[in-house]
Amino acid sequence: MIMSNSASIVNEVEERLNNEIEQLKKDIWRVGDPEKPQVAFGELFDDEQTQQHYEGLAATLKAAKKRGIVTYKSPILLKGAHDKVMVNLVDTSPQGESETTTNNDGASSNE
Repeated sequence: MIMSNSASIVNEVEERLNNEIEQLKKDIWRVGDPEKPQVAFGELFDDEQTQQHYEGLAATLKAAKKRGIVTYKSPILLKGAHDKVMVNLVDTSPQGESETTTNNDGASSNE
């Protein structure tokens, strides 16, 4: 089945957004508090690696909020006005610890 041009574009945008959200999770851990997955919006916005990666950080954060990936207490995020708004990851397990492993008896468990 041949995909229409508009469907192809939608798929590309969706894939890009999914990649940005996965990177956002890593960046919140990297830039924010090493003990818990949260970071001030201004601190994340000002990070050089973050600036280089995202086309629109506020838009990526809004999409992640709609998907239940992050929470923050502001309807919008604007640099300067909302620098102190804390962005929190909903999944608080440290990176890499939520992967499923198999025990010697073949049973799966989450670590």
